[in-house]
Amino acid sequence: MLRTIFHLILSAILITMLYFFGKTKQYYSLYCQHNIVVKNIDAHSADSIITQSDTLITPINYLGTIDFRQIDSEVRKKKFIHYLLPAIVITRERLMDDLHHVEFIEDKINHKKTIYTDDSLFLDSMITKYKTDSILELKKRIYPHPVSLALTQAVLESGWGTSSIARKGNNLFGIMSFSPDESRLKMQFNDSEDDIYLRTYNSIIESVESYYLLISRVSSYKKFRDKRWEGAPSSKLVYFLDSYHETKQYAELANSIIKNNDLARYDIAPINPLYRKFISLYTFLRKN
Repeated sequence: MLRTIFHLILSAILITMLYFFGKTKQYYSLYCQHNIVVKNIDAHSADSIITQSDTLITPINYLGTIDFRQIDSEVRKKKFIHYLLPAIVITRERLMDDLHHVEFIEDKINHKKTIYTDDSLFLDSMITKYKTDSILELKKRIYPHPVSLALTQAVLESGWGTSSIARKGNNLFGIMSFSPDESRLKMQFNDSEDDIYLRTYNSIIESVESYYLLISRVSSYKKFRDKRWEGAPSSKLVYFLDSYHETKQYAELANSIIKNNDLARYDIAPINPLYRKFISLYTFLRKN
């Protein structure tokens, strides 16, 4: 009787060990994405904006609306940069995480290794989102351009956050709407008799995500994406954004803003590691 109980216990231990071995093997064969813990801050005045460094960025999502028109012009510039900077860095790091995940799957495909369900579903979602079946083209579309360029375009399109659509709809990049199914506002422009609609967003981060996605999918930005993939800096990339704005001096204006505000110093600024959250083995085992 005791021998039977002993064998049952031994078998149970062996089965448990095999289970954990199989799960941990799968765990180490999966791409472990990391999440960014974002702090929500109600912002209704310039005093709510936290000053960021150019070495470590605190991930903040500002809620509410700040009227940048009421802020002194020189102070406004600094406040607007620190207001928008976290959203851009958060979005870029999420995009880089997606890119690394695609590269991880690509490597497994090239080496004919097992592609687990989570990875397969992720790849399918990226192909649908970015509208391409090519892995190389997908990587080019996901790969984000520098922080300084995103900041500069927001400055140009929103007038340092003072535009009507920026104040009413968190649209800092002048993104237009062509579908009544989208959240949008009808805008009146003096030089146009046509009805023009601009997108509205629930948050600054949502606005930044939409901006990166727009440039990643529209065909007229293909040359821009190729140069971006090659690692061109903002000062060069601005010359491939002709279709973004009709102003002939757009590139010169953008470069002037980048230089005068020393925006390039934010291009490699990472998220503070204290706000990163990785999937643990314990969490993985419970989930699976």
